[in-house]
Amino acid sequence: MVLGARVRPPDLAATKAALDAALAGIASGPVEIRDDLLFVEVPRDRLVDAAGIVRDGEATRCDFLSVIVGLDTGERLGTATIVHGIASGVWVVLRTWCTEEDAHLPTLVEVWPGANWHEREAYDMFGIIFDGHPDLRRVFLEETFPGHPLRKSFLPPRSDARGG
Repeated sequence: MVLGARVRPPDLAATKAALDAALAGIASGPVEIRDDLLFVEVPRDRLVDAAGIVRDGEATRCDFLSVIVGLDTGERLGTATIVHGIASGVWVVLRTWCTEEDAHLPTLVEVWPGANWHEREAYDMFGIIFDGHPDLRRVFLEETFPGHPLRKSFLPPRSDARGG
C-alpha cells in the first residue's frame, strides 16, 4: 500500500448524517456536501464546540488542520477552516462569520495547535481578532502598518495610490 493511499473513499452521505446529528443545535444549518467536502456553517459562539466535534467525532476524526482562510464578502468577514481526517479520509470546511465592526472570532489553537500561524495571518491580512489566541500579532507586515490589506475596504497608505 502506498503511504497515504486510502483503501476506499469515505461514505460522505453517512458522514454527513452523523455530523448533522452531532452538530444539532450547534451548526447554523445542515451540513452540505460539495464535491468531496463537507461544509458546515457555524455561529462564532459555537465554533470551538463544533471544531471539537469535527476533530473527535468517530465519523470525521479530523486530526489535521489544513488551512484557515480569511474571508471578506464586502458585507461581512469570516474564516473557512479546512480540516482533514487522515484515517477517515474526510475533509470538512467550517465557516464562521463576523462583521467588520465586531471582527472577533474565538481561537482554535486549543483544538488544533497549528491554527496559531493561520490565525495570525488572518489577523494580519483581514484584521480578524482571535479571542484567546496565545500570540496574536502580525506575521507579514510591520505592527505599525495601517489597516489590513485583504479587506475590501482597505485603501493603500500611499497618497499616490489613492489618486492624490
